[in-house]
Amino acid sequence: MGLGAVLGLALNWAGAEGMVDSGVVGTVAMLGKKVGDLFLRLLQMLVVPLIVSSLITGVTGMGDLRTLGAIGGRAIVFYLSTSFFAILTGIFVVNLIKPGEGAELALLEEGAAAGVVAQAPGGIGVVLWEQLESLIPKNPLAAATEGDMLPVIFFSLLIGVFIGIAEHRQGSADASVVRRFFSGLFDVMMEMTLFVVRFAPIGVFGFTLYAAAGKGPAAFQVLGWYVLSVFVALVIHATITLPGILRLFTGRSPIAYMRSMTTALVTAFSTASSNGTLPLTMQNAEEAGVRPHVTSFVLPLGATINMDGTALYEAVAVLFIAQVYGIDLTIAQQGLVALTALLASIGAAGIPHAGMVMMVVVLNAVGLPTSAVALILAVDRILDMCRTTVNVWSDSIAAAVVDAKE
Repeated sequence: MGLGAVLGLALNWAGAEGMVDSGVVGTVAMLGKKVGDLFLRLLQMLVVPLIVSSLITGVTGMGDLRTLGAIGGRAIVFYLSTSFFAILTGIFVVNLIKPGEGAELALLEEGAAAGVVAQAPGGIGVVLWEQLESLIPKNPLAAATEGDMLPVIFFSLLIGVFIGIAEHRQGSADASVVRRFFSGLFDVMMEMTLFVVRFAPIGVFGFTLYAAAGKGPAAFQVLGWYVLSVFVALVIHATITLPGILRLFTGRSPIAYMRSMTTALVTAFSTASSNGTLPLTMQNAEEAGVRPHVTSFVLPLGATINMDGTALYEAVAVLFIAQVYGIDLTIAQQGLVALTALLASIGAAGIPHAGMVMMVVVLNAVGLPTSAVALILAVDRILDMCRTTVNVWSDSIAAAVVDAKE
């Protein structure tokens, strides 16, 4: 990661100074992205079979369905609580720093990235209802092919539950064969993950080179205070709130646990993909001592609906946009932003360009112009990398906390 950043920033600076042709810099950046994309595709190749096999194996290994309900309940309480803490942290920091006050709207519009701004899908209620509907797949194989994780998780849970029912109520030998098949598939997928992880340094280098050479520091000149606000809030949540929860509920050393999760966290940062990082998150968590039946349920679910970093980012971005337009949001309106960002971070799963779409929903909730999303697109990639890392860190801590309570 360090090598990619240094080389990329050096190339970006040389291109800006005319020492290297800008076309060469762009070509190198795209080569880095292509190399990184190959690694990400390898990870994404593992995600669906790993989720299916791990969930089914985890559910059938629990024996008692009440255990599944207890794990699910604890996980969801954790997800909602930490996301809400993250949003409150973001709102506190953005009110303290006030990055949008004094920012020149003309300069922001000049630096706004080109492209079509995502359209609101009809409000937070519509989004959440659509998510509930999409939870039940018309065709599980089609959902798996499209990488739509929530219906895959739902169907896999049902398969695991009914394998257990068939085994215990009917004494079906065939059901036992099905259970052993998925258990064996899970073992194979984890071995494949161990193989793919060997290429992590190459993939991380490629993505970091792309981000550093392609963007450079220029994008931060106008949005510097905004980036700082998001970054400070994410750091507070990642280094104080989440470690505090880990220490309080598990007694684990946050530093030691973070070391165990290093590969997953670095991969999350470079790829900006929670789902893509999932195989490594599961591997690292199990190596850190979290039991497989917990990781197999909590982590796939968390990678889909637990979005601390995203929720925090959306709250900060909306308040920043309000400050840029000179709109002073009341405490009640900021509370609405917090609630909407929390619900939107859950509803974001499975929606293309989820962060931007959910941002439009939150802006709509407080009457801000949705076109303002374009103002912050220039720095969205680097902030996406940061918030994805926090998302994965939160998922891994959720697994440790739930495991400690089992």
